[in-house]
This record gives sequence, C-alpha cells and structure tokens, in this order.
Amino acid sequence: MTSVSGLASRLYDWLAASDSCQKADVIFVLAGRENRKHFAVRLFQEGWAPRLLLSVGRFEIRRFSNLKLPTSLDLLALASATEPRCRHYFVTFGPGTASARSIALNPFGTLREILAFSEWLRENRCIRSVTIVSSGFHLKRVRMCCERFLPAGTRLNFLAVPEEGRSLRVHWWQEPKARKLIFAEVLKVLVYDLLCLSTASRMHPVARLSQGRLGAELVKLV
Repeated sequence: MTSVSGLASRLYDWLAASDSCQKADVIFVLAGRENRKHFAVRLFQEGWAPRLLLSVGRFEIRRFSNLKLPTSLDLLALASATEPRCRHYFVTFGPGTASARSIALNPFGTLREILAFSEWLRENRCIRSVTIVSSGFHLKRVRMCCERFLPAGTRLNFLAVPEEGRSLRVHWWQEPKARKLIFAEVLKVLVYDLLCLSTASRMHPVARLSQGRLGAELVKLV
C-alpha cells in the first residue's frame, strides 16, 4: 500500500515536473510570488538568456523595485496613469534596454498570460527557444497552456523555483495552508484542461492534449 507521504510526494512531483536548466533566447516569468522573479533575474544575470520577460501583476508593482534589475524602469510611475484593475504588464529586458507594456486580463490569469505571451512571441519571431519560470506547484498548469497555445517550433523549457520546492515537497500535506494550496492547484489543473480545450476549439491551436489524459494521469498516481 502506498504511504500517505509517498503519495503526497508523487502528487507534488506530478504538478511540479521541472526540466534541467539550458540556454534559451528568452526567460519568461509568470506573475505571482516574488521569488519567481528573483530566481529568473539570477538566471538572466548568469547568462542563460539574452532577454528577460517579466509578467507583473497589479499587486507586484510596488515591490518591483526590490528586484536587482539590469536596467532601471519606474513601473510604479507608469502604472499610476492606469486604472488599478487594469494594471498588468509585460516588462522586457535586453542588453542595456528595458520596456513595459500592459496586457489585457480575464478571470483565468494564467491562461491570459500565456495567450499574451504567445502574441509576444509572434511579434518577436527571432525567438526560437524559451525558458518559462514559475513555482513548482504551478508548472503543470503552465506547461499545459504553453504546449497548446505557443507557436509551433518553439523549444520550451520549464523551471521551478528550487528553494521554494524543496521545503514544500516534503511537508505540504502536514500544513493546512500548504494542503489547501496543493489541492486547489489540482482542481485548477482539471478546470484548465476543460478551459483550454474550449479555448483551443475557437483558436485552432498548434497543439492540443487529448481530453481525459489528466484524469488518467491522476489515477496512475494512486
């Protein structure tokens, strides 16, 4: 019989499957926990990609200046002219350059970010390889959206924030807040599976996963 701890670790690994770090044309970071951006900035500074693209949500803007960015950009001043509920930006850094642009949002934030990133890639056709950074527990959902909606031929590499994952993987089922986080993420993955299928049917995406695959994967974990 599978132990509770063993099953819990396997469930976390299913959500948080991360690739090995490799060179890419751009590093893209999902909005959310600040440690995602600190990790991505470190990768950028180490030379893993010549460009860095940060997705910055409304509640991250005041902390944006905490990042050790290669080029200064006053995002707070830029956002002050925008209605608060519309404040979500893609901030791009390159060799000696920095720029920001707003993106539209909908209730499904991760999907909207990936669709906006897909548009960005189509505008920047020289980008052929991407490293996507997020929290480990978030990667399954991010990977699902990217595989369905990013341009064909783009090499995708998914990285979890390592410091966050080490502790969470071992102890999440013992802590009420962490349990809520992980179980909520499993539910979101299943909801997103249906949401992506619905969106894909309207957009004729480059790639789709077959319906029912995620449910089968979860059954195999038990």
